[in-house]
Amino acid sequence: MTTEAADAIDRLVTAFDHHDPAYTPQTAQRVNREIRERGVTWSPAYGGIWILSRYADVRAALADWRTFSSARGVHFPRAEGMPMFSPIDYDPPRQREIRDRMAAPVTREAVHGLEPELRRIAARLLAPVVERGYGDLMAEVAEPFAIEVLGVAFGLSETCRGRIREATRTMWTYISSDRDASKFWPAFHALLADEIERVRREPDGSYIARLAAMRQNGRPLPDEELYSIIVSFCVAGHDNTMNSITRLVHTLAGDPALQLRLRREPALRPAVAEEALRRWCPTDRFTRITTREVTVAGTVIPAGARVVLLFDAANRDPEKFPGPDRFDPDRGNSHQHLGFGHGIHHCMGLHLARAEFAAVLDELAGLPVFDLEGPSELHFENGRHVMFDQVSVRFRTGEER
Repeated sequence: MTTEAADAIDRLVTAFDHHDPAYTPQTAQRVNREIRERGVTWSPAYGGIWILSRYADVRAALADWRTFSSARGVHFPRAEGMPMFSPIDYDPPRQREIRDRMAAPVTREAVHGLEPELRRIAARLLAPVVERGYGDLMAEVAEPFAIEVLGVAFGLSETCRGRIREATRTMWTYISSDRDASKFWPAFHALLADEIERVRREPDGSYIARLAAMRQNGRPLPDEELYSIIVSFCVAGHDNTMNSITRLVHTLAGDPALQLRLRREPALRPAVAEEALRRWCPTDRFTRITTREVTVAGTVIPAGARVVLLFDAANRDPEKFPGPDRFDPDRGNSHQHLGFGHGIHHCMGLHLARAEFAAVLDELAGLPVFDLEGPSELHFENGRHVMFDQVSVRFRTGEER
């Protein structure tokens, strides 16, 4: 480690700032570990923030929404003029009302009905890569798969599917860095407005059409709520899934023995997905605001404090997951990770996400073994999402399927 990198880590441990350019996926592991070892910590960044990083502390905060409130937004800092994200930026009872409206396309039953289509999409996207013998599993599989499934599940048009990734990328670029919503929200809003107008003009029975037709007290849903719901589905519905699938295929490409094992032991595939989510949390952190003075692990946090919950650090807490930096599909408790959150804000789309992981893993298990062909660079998007630039692989020729 260079002196410059060591100095940056020391600075970030004592003055944590997830938007500091020095806070990269490479330094984050060391920073998060040292913060976790210190217990509850405080940073002067943004006027003062508290950081919870141990598994027990983060899980307890997620479970206690009355003390750790989401109602002032879980993204921090955030651009003025950016809508709230539903339902994660609300507390009960409003949170429950909105969550109920959002539930239909992601119930276990609804997802079960989509499973054959998920497998078809995965097979279709992988086919040309396998036929060619090589390719980029991020750009050619993970990204289009997540976006296409999002479109199928919620009823987005082909036009919207084609533009949603760039709109999301632009939003993450500006939502916190300079907090200027005019650089991303008008265009994003216009994209969603076109979708709403389309399904109101020609209702097609999709979830987005049903949502646009919903009424509250005899009136259409307020625009604020309608757009909050749709933008949340559009962003969360592809971003985290895309990142998680990318990490899964990257992990498998680096471990041909694991690929062969998954062929022989299909029952192990869900555990591999859960361990990947634990080991590499797709969303590194969210924040809360304390509604009262609270003591966490012997440290008093005042009322009205902004609290950062470091999911990635919690998922690598050795008190919960011994040998946490080791990828171990036989761990046994990987499913207790916080990658899907916990409490009232646990991920609504977890059934869909798990079905997507299963579809990709099942399809890969019937293909030749593949190996990493080049390095993959990592970076943070919005200080939260670990992104790959590529996952370049080559399939072994002559391998039995």
